[in-house]
This record gives sequence, C-alpha cells and structure tokens, in this order.
Amino acid sequence: MTSTLTRLCAAAALIATFSAPAAAQQIGPSVSSDLDKDGLPELFHLADLDDDSIVELVITRPGKPQIVARDIAWRGGIGQQPELSLAENESVRLTSGNDSIGRGRWHLTLTIAYRRGAYRVAGYTYDWYDTLELADNGICDLNLLSGKGIRQIDGGRQHPIRTSLSALPVTEWTDSIPVPPECSQN
Repeated sequence: MTSTLTRLCAAAALIATFSAPAAAQQIGPSVSSDLDKDGLPELFHLADLDDDSIVELVITRPGKPQIVARDIAWRGGIGQQPELSLAENESVRLTSGNDSIGRGRWHLTLTIAYRRGAYRVAGYTYDWYDTLELADNGICDLNLLSGKGIRQIDGGRQHPIRTSLSALPVTEWTDSIPVPPECSQN
C-alpha cells in the first residue's frame, strides 16, 4: 500500500512539473501610480513568459485581484526590450520598439489611464525612421479617449487627424493590433 501511494505521489508531482505554466520573469523596473484614485498606488511591471516575444503587463492592486494584460507589447533581443515609465500626469507609459535590427526603426508608446472603471490604453504614440533614408521618418500621436491626434511625416508640419481606434481595456489590447491607418508610414 505504501509503495503504491508513493508511486502515485511521485507520478502526480511529475505531471505537475511538466504541466505547470512557465514562470514569468520580470522585465525592467516596476512603476507605481494611483491611477484609480483610491488612495492606494498600484504596482505595474512587465513580465516575460520566456517562450517567444510575449510580454505581459501585470497590475498589482492592494487588496484586489491582480490584472494581467497578456501579449500587450513586443519584445525583441538586446536593444529591443519594452519598458515602463510615468508621464507627468502619473499615467503609465509602456514603450516598445526596435532600435537595433534592420534599417526600419520604430517606437510605440501606449499610455495607460484608468477610465470608465478599467485600466485602458488611452494614448498611442508611434514614431519611425529609416537609418539609410533619414528623410523617411514620422510620428503619430493619438488620444484614444477623444479620437483626436496629430501626424507629422518627414519633418514636415503637424497635421490634425482623427482615429476610430478606441481606448480598449489593457486586457483586450494585444500586440497584434495593427498600426492604425492614420499612423501609417505612407
């Protein structure tokens, strides 16, 4: 009986070892801000599941369930790690980009705010440049709460634009959402 129980326990432990999800590794430093204005700052950090370029945003709230936004940003190799920072108004910024591979370099900053009872991607800022054709560059900055933004191409004048992209909750935003046509490089 004891050897059967021992074998069952060993088998259960082995199954648990191989079926357990990969442990997430934190990427870069955390930031904290009281976005929901409840008097208790939330802790924001990025986590990497180590299985390809999947990056999660983890929001830890005192006394409340953790929120995990899976696949929210792209992660590459050296020089291509996403990072968190705080805006002047204490919104959280998540910046990803390519600064080291190929000639097409870019940065994408998602600004996260708490609106309508959820942590949302409230801002979208995309800039790009070509390392060989320096005149090929631009920036697009969208306020997803108002639907308004600006676009500047090749160092020219800024032009007001509108977008239909809405301020999605962070749990619904994924890196597979394409660059809005209003922000295209053409």
